[in-house]
Amino acid sequence: MKFSLYQRLSLSLLLVFIIIISVFYFWSSQLEKQARYESEQSLHLSLAANLARDNPLLQQGVYDHKALKNLFHTLMVLGPAFEFYFLDPNGNILTHSLPTSVIKRQKIDVSPLIKLTQNQATLPVYGDDPQHQTRQKIFSAAPVFNGATLQGYLYVIVAGERYETAYNRRNTNTKRQLKFSMVIFIGAMLFLFIVMLGLFAYFTRPLRLLNSEITALKVAGFDKSKVELTHWETHSHNEVNQLGEVFESMAEQINDQLLQLRQNDTQRRELLADISHDLRTPLASLQGYIETISLNADTLTKEQQQKYIDISLKNSRQLKRLIDQIFELAHLEGGQVSLNIESFNLTELLYDVLAKFALKAKEKNISMVIVPESSNIIAQSDIAKLERVISNLLENAIRHTPEEGNIIIKVEDNDDEKCQISICDNGTGIKQEELSYIFDTRYRASNAVQSNEKHTGLGLAITKKLLELLKSDIRVTSELGKSTEFSFNVKVAR
Repeated sequence: MKFSLYQRLSLSLLLVFIIIISVFYFWSSQLEKQARYESEQSLHLSLAANLARDNPLLQQGVYDHKALKNLFHTLMVLGPAFEFYFLDPNGNILTHSLPTSVIKRQKIDVSPLIKLTQNQATLPVYGDDPQHQTRQKIFSAAPVFNGATLQGYLYVIVAGERYETAYNRRNTNTKRQLKFSMVIFIGAMLFLFIVMLGLFAYFTRPLRLLNSEITALKVAGFDKSKVELTHWETHSHNEVNQLGEVFESMAEQINDQLLQLRQNDTQRRELLADISHDLRTPLASLQGYIETISLNADTLTKEQQQKYIDISLKNSRQLKRLIDQIFELAHLEGGQVSLNIESFNLTELLYDVLAKFALKAKEKNISMVIVPESSNIIAQSDIAKLERVISNLLENAIRHTPEEGNIIIKVEDNDDEKCQISICDNGTGIKQEELSYIFDTRYRASNAVQSNEKHTGLGLAITKKLLELLKSDIRVTSELGKSTEFSFNVKVAR
């Protein structure tokens, strides 16, 4: 059987209260008994010594045990609370004041007697009770000498059987008062117990609520929209409220991550569908032209064969480019890309990238310039990844810039730890409502239809991923039919 936290606390509290009551009752009883015995033994501590000193039978040694027994009987009649014994030096009982039938042991341990007579122990001191095999009682004792020879001990039980019987009989009222006091005490403890249960219920209620919400969220598959969660107090000093606040934030984060996973899964499916289409088109064209060459090799002219080979080669290059970009994007999204940060001249890098696209720009008679033409800005970045970013943006600009257009690469030094690189063109532009989507994987803006050149649509997505690795954001401004400008920051050495 499993118990809740509240039930465990309640049972633990009940057990603690029972232990407290039991210990208190036992301790108070023992304390009362010990105080009574201590006072009685202290009061009669010199009783045996006085008897041994004042009685002629004991003063000069014991010879007549029968006379001593009669003396003990007479003394016991005068003091029925006492029991008188005469012991030899080893503790053997020589005579006593009781009927022989009630005596259970014939020898007494004399070590407590020696300690008491020599004041070597604190009161109360207990000695063996001859009427019982194991019981001990308080006593008074004195050594009896015959000249200088120890003849034995006078051993007097202070609280004898008659005393205990009378005390227990007369102590009924006291016991009733004690019971009444115990009833009041137990009632007070029960009241306190009930109050503590209420306090436990009050203090553990938030914890029980939090547990039920966690269970409900688990049953709902961690979908927060299916569970109504409590709004926990913020900045509270209560640990449970702090725990609830953390749980609320955790549930929110888990829900966001689940939504993101669903979106990513949807995007992945769409990406696979789009990539399958893009792969199928060049593959089908490549296969068609190769089959044409294979089947009609004897009837085709050399010019036709070369034309089909060139088209096949173009499709294979397009296919390779798409596959390379797919692998690059997957590698970036995997988060296992390392950076190689180094210092280099930023302007030299820009001219190197510009040289790669000079021939393509010349085919469309596009002017490409760097502003300013020269600078001594030293960048601190991963040169390979930064080159890839600039190449993607420049290739995109050439694609969407008409013949005899202009592309400007601007470098703006902000006199801080970063400089801004901007790539501007006077091409087709992008609609304002599409600007927030152009970096999504496989999204192609409506201006893409104006380009006759086939492209994969992954360039801007790769660019954004690369800049995220370089801890930079990419920004875009555009005016449809007029211009587009992409800009980002690069860390520089000062």
